[in-house]
Amino acid sequence: MQLGVRFALVFALIGALFSPIGAAGAQESGSSYIAVVNGASTDPVDVTAGEIVIATGLEYAADAVTQILPAGTYDVTFRGGSIDSSVSVEASAGFAQTVVTGYGEGSNTAFAYPADLNPLNPGRAKIVVWNATEESIEYTIFDDKGPTPLEPGTEETFPLPADFTVTITFEGASVEVTATDNSYTDVFAVRNDAQEAALAVAVIPSLSALVEELSAPAPVSVPDVVGETAADAQVALEGAGLVAAAEEASSEDVASGTVIETNPVAGTAVAVGSTVAMVVSTGPDQPDTIPVPDVVGTAAAEAQATLEAEGFTVTTTERSSDDVEAGSVIETNPSAGTEVAPGTTVDMVVSTGAEDVAVPDFTGMAVDEATSAAEAVGLTIRFVEDADDPDPDGVVVDQEPEPGELIAAGSEVVAQLSPAVDDAWAILTVDPDRLMTVTGINFEPGSTTDLRVAGTNLSDAALVDSDGVWVAIFDLSGVENEAETLVVTGTAAGGSDYEQMFTIPAAGESTDVPSDEVEEAEDGGLPWWGWLLIGLGLVGIAVLIWWLVSGRKRTIEDEGGDGASPTPDEGGETATPDKA
Repeated sequence: MQLGVRFALVFALIGALFSPIGAAGAQESGSSYIAVVNGASTDPVDVTAGEIVIATGLEYAADAVTQILPAGTYDVTFRGGSIDSSVSVEASAGFAQTVVTGYGEGSNTAFAYPADLNPLNPGRAKIVVWNATEESIEYTIFDDKGPTPLEPGTEETFPLPADFTVTITFEGASVEVTATDNSYTDVFAVRNDAQEAALAVAVIPSLSALVEELSAPAPVSVPDVVGETAADAQVALEGAGLVAAAEEASSEDVASGTVIETNPVAGTAVAVGSTVAMVVSTGPDQPDTIPVPDVVGTAAAEAQATLEAEGFTVTTTERSSDDVEAGSVIETNPSAGTEVAPGTTVDMVVSTGAEDVAVPDFTGMAVDEATSAAEAVGLTIRFVEDADDPDPDGVVVDQEPEPGELIAAGSEVVAQLSPAVDDAWAILTVDPDRLMTVTGINFEPGSTTDLRVAGTNLSDAALVDSDGVWVAIFDLSGVENEAETLVVTGTAAGGSDYEQMFTIPAAGESTDVPSDEVEEAEDGGLPWWGWLLIGLGLVGIAVLIWWLVSGRKRTIEDEGGDGASPTPDEGGETATPDKA
């Protein structure tokens, strides 16, 4: 069907349908209903009807935005992103229509669709499906009916019983509509500038209520009174049938007593008798204010000079910072950019550098664990090995500085590592309160280590965990103030027996006492004096063998030197061979 013929039929139909409204008294000086839909732009658009703002930031395929306008002819304009399109709309009294972008000679062209305001029978509603694209489409509203073709700019109307719900689909897009009693719903099939299909909805909840509203006196447009004096603005607003209400606000640009803006803004259609708020200037604020300069990160002396040059009074507060170097400004109070009166006191918070940190206790930690613990508090750690044992097992047995000592962030801690993992190892620590902690390393997992303080009734049995480590704690506060002996027995990781005796420091001599005298009966892990005794024994055996061999040689030489043994005679005495 040609577009011109279509328009002729539409307006002929509208003339017939709106005869009840005319009978109700709606004249050309009355009101018109308009709804707008963004059916083309992926970017939000602003919509105006002449000077009247209909919608701002209207999203693609969002629900329609509606407004009652005074009857007349309007250029309805859509602007935003790639859209700058308008259509001339004849908003006749008692007339209702929806304006959609997306149909016409170009994909951005706006087109007005009439709304059927013909009164409905009780308990009925109406849904109209429109093709607002440039090409034929197919849509589905009833599954049993299947896809229905629809030409560009045409519609199909569905009278439905009230509260009936249908789902309309179009190229993957769908919308569910419930036709409430006496309602009229337009559903528009649209495509945006990215050719994405969607369904947009415009709803008139009650045809009878809309007809009644359109029969009421026409709304008036808010006059433009910005820049006028408050008195003149009030006269203009009241002359338009509106009520003027004045509000005050300071302004650096608008003279005192002059209107800065109105709410609603000029051009907005409002009902006769509506209140329009005039914002009237009181001139610049008094006293004048100035912003606090941004001196964060600059040296304290330079920052103070900058602030004082602007007329501020300066005080200084110090605070540590891990991020701002010592002597530089961390922040100001009030903060930079704050508007304050000249002469206001500004406090500079100046960095003292990184805050001292407490040295963690690395005792018993492996190399990786100790490194992580040091880095977590901002320290570095360097490991040293026992000079007599070049193959440490990576467990810290001593450190410098001591645990708990406060040092600057970034400082180095030197950690002494324990001996080789081939040996079982135990370390004893006694704190000033005589609380003794004993830790064992490289023991047989799952075995039990027995501990006993000689001369006391203190004993314990520590279970070795899966990592070969055990810990036992004794309270020595009740022990006599003299050195005692701790005896430790257990099974080393290799299965050998382990026994160690520690001399416990007397009160006032508390210290770390690492083990360096390990006795292991089965694997030859003897203390140095055991090896010394074995060495001396071997030397003694060698001397004895030499002495026996030497004595035998001399005896043979004394008896003839030929190596023959003397022969006893019949009388039992030894016969001596004749000399040659």
